[in-house]
Amino acid sequence: MQKVQKTTANRGVDVLRYTTKYSDAFTSGHTSLGTPYCRSRKFSRSALGLKDQDINTIITERHQELDVISHETLDLAHTVMDKTKDLGHQLAKKHDKIIESANLNKGLRSALERFPTKVLSKIFDYYLMDSNYLSRRSNPSPMQLARVCHRWRDVAERMANLWCKLSFDVGDDRTEWKRSIFYYDSWLKRSQDYPLSLQLRPGYAKGGTAKLRQLLQPCMSRVSSLDIVFWDDVEPEHLLEDLPAGLQELTVCFGDWFDASAIAQSLSQLPSTVRSLKIIDRIFGPDCLHSLNPVWAHLTHVEIAIRPRNVFHFLFLCPNLSSCELIFSQPVSMDTRVQCMRFTHANLRSLCIICPGRFESNPLPILFRALILPKLRTLEIRYGFLSSPHEELLTFLRRSKCPLEILIFDAVVIPPPEQQGDFIAIIPTLKIECKLDIDTN
Repeated sequence: MQKVQKTTANRGVDVLRYTTKYSDAFTSGHTSLGTPYCRSRKFSRSALGLKDQDINTIITERHQELDVISHETLDLAHTVMDKTKDLGHQLAKKHDKIIESANLNKGLRSALERFPTKVLSKIFDYYLMDSNYLSRRSNPSPMQLARVCHRWRDVAERMANLWCKLSFDVGDDRTEWKRSIFYYDSWLKRSQDYPLSLQLRPGYAKGGTAKLRQLLQPCMSRVSSLDIVFWDDVEPEHLLEDLPAGLQELTVCFGDWFDASAIAQSLSQLPSTVRSLKIIDRIFGPDCLHSLNPVWAHLTHVEIAIRPRNVFHFLFLCPNLSSCELIFSQPVSMDTRVQCMRFTHANLRSLCIICPGRFESNPLPILFRALILPKLRTLEIRYGFLSSPHEELLTFLRRSKCPLEILIFDAVVIPPPEQQGDFIAIIPTLKIECKLDIDTN
């Protein structure tokens, strides 16, 4: 509304300037209307030596000039009236549009208020479907839904499943932490008895781990998924001990400065309910892999950084593995016995191998010559080498006789069409996706 008032004021100023322009032009064009004898207070015809004929001529000229002024005044009046009329029409149109918009918003609000609760619930679920861990600053978040209107707030707060994914971040500001406690507590209460998926970031704050444990203690029994990022001064065992018995998924992110053996020892105490384990930014050697031996047998999904020579040992420890992501690290050299062996995993259905191109040699050919995966359905290979293990991959597909559905190449150099045709010749229903990635190195 303020914008419309401002526009109206500007149009009025334009008309005023237009009128002033005509007035100035008129005044400047008639500065010589006066005569020497007109400006004299006392004069006589004899003194000026003027005749009746001269006076009549001057009067005639003045009448002609008055006629010109009258025409110009009428033209100016018509112009001002036309501009004023046009401005009035524009203001009327804007007024109608504002009324129309207000009516539409009222109708929309009315329609939204008439939505059945079940329909709103489906919309809310779809809105947050792809969200992982949420916070009050997340976009989207259930907080946004609760701010629309009172009814939406009531519906959102009663949907406990909207409040089951939460990210905790402990900072150094004590005042901010106190506000966060109230926010986290109210969020967790809205989740009611639903299983929780939590992301924990103790940060660099002193006592951050203890603060998180104290805050989460009342609801830890409901946690089914945990994602923990460990910083420099955080001792992992404080957050990895006494994990809930119903935990199903665990993601941990460590730096190279953490003691791998101590981490493995903490992870070896995971409950048998855990099915998914992701270990990020930390390489596990044979000893660490062996330390988790009781845990590996229960897992169906693993993401881990590993040396190529330890791959077969790792797969042997995980007989029930259904999907896996392997991030290869140095060194890549393999024992000669590994190059000659054959290894079969009976349950693996999805495999992603990430192999940076900074390696001295390519471990992929040896790996595919040895592996047999009879149930594999999805294979993704990300590599930074200038060639793909074409022949070895063909041999792998023929030997495995797997029902492969999707083959994904994410690399700096992807297989040419004729090589892709060789794969399809083995599995006619195979779908091949190629992604050119210049950042694989």
